[in-house]
Amino acid sequence: MKKTFILFASLMTSITFAQKTDKTNVDYELEMFPVELISKEKKVSVIVDYTYRSKVGESAAETAARKEQAAADKAEYDKKNYGEKLLATKVMGEAKPTGVYNNNSFVPTLFPEETVKGQIVIPGYSKVPDSKGSITVLFSELSYTVDPSKTKINFNPLQVVLTIVNDKGATVYSGSVPNNWVTRSTNSVTPNDLEKSMISTLKGAETSAKNLAVENINTYLKINYGYNVEKKDRTFFDIKDKKQSYPECHEALEKVKNAFVYVNIPAKQDIMIAKLKEAVAVWEKDLTELDKTNKDARINKDIAAALYLNIAEASIWTKDFDKAYEALASHKALDEDYSRTYKDISEFLKDYSSRYNKYTQY
Repeated sequence: MKKTFILFASLMTSITFAQKTDKTNVDYELEMFPVELISKEKKVSVIVDYTYRSKVGESAAETAARKEQAAADKAEYDKKNYGEKLLATKVMGEAKPTGVYNNNSFVPTLFPEETVKGQIVIPGYSKVPDSKGSITVLFSELSYTVDPSKTKINFNPLQVVLTIVNDKGATVYSGSVPNNWVTRSTNSVTPNDLEKSMISTLKGAETSAKNLAVENINTYLKINYGYNVEKKDRTFFDIKDKKQSYPECHEALEKVKNAFVYVNIPAKQDIMIAKLKEAVAVWEKDLTELDKTNKDARINKDIAAALYLNIAEASIWTKDFDKAYEALASHKALDEDYSRTYKDISEFLKDYSSRYNKYTQY
């Protein structure tokens, strides 16, 4: 019984004094490099056009000709005497000319180009005509069907061919806009009301389809080409003082926090990097004390795993990506459970290094 009590007390002591890491989130606000560059000068021209421009022109010409013919028919009719008019309308069954022609067919709209250009937004870029970098937006006409219930119109966003050319003259994208296909519907009305208002309903659907397409264009441009301001936080680990004390780790974390004060100040990047490297030096020195076999060691496997994550994260911000990858590999080899933070840092490293390298090598 006495041996059992001693073993239990020993276990409790081990649990009570085991060193523990303390997760800390450090906030930052930073304009991120784009996934793909159009221009380092952040200038781009936007060109808007329509595949159906000639169709609209032909329809307008045909409408003008029919209006002219309707006016001529009315003028010719008015010249006739009463008997001739009676013969034409009552005997021959001709309709009395009104002089007016109404086009009751749906003709797609050429939305004002400058208005649509104003709706296209790429974070960080100024829209400057004749810039070397350009975005060409080519709209197709409305695609729609009358719902089987005959109470509404089903339609898709206007289909778009998007062509993006960087300021070096290289085409970086040419194709359709992703996720620009979800079917929408107009408000339901009675079949009779829909028939009466078909043209105006189609015009409303067309405007909605254009706006949806623009939203999808902007989403695609923001994700892939925008200089987006990111407000997030990054994870670092301190070590709690228990049986052992870790003043150098507390100081290193303060250096990190002080470094991130300068994260969005271009002229202060040297200061930020210097402070982060000082913190890394502290963590690397502590890692020389690693004892993988002793859980009660001042630097055991758990603490070492956290310090390697710190080094990886800090090295991303000092642009030493190779060092970051090496630290992650060393962390992984310790087989400690920091899977969520490991995954987050790994993904951030891959994304940020790709953006940075493309930007600096452009």
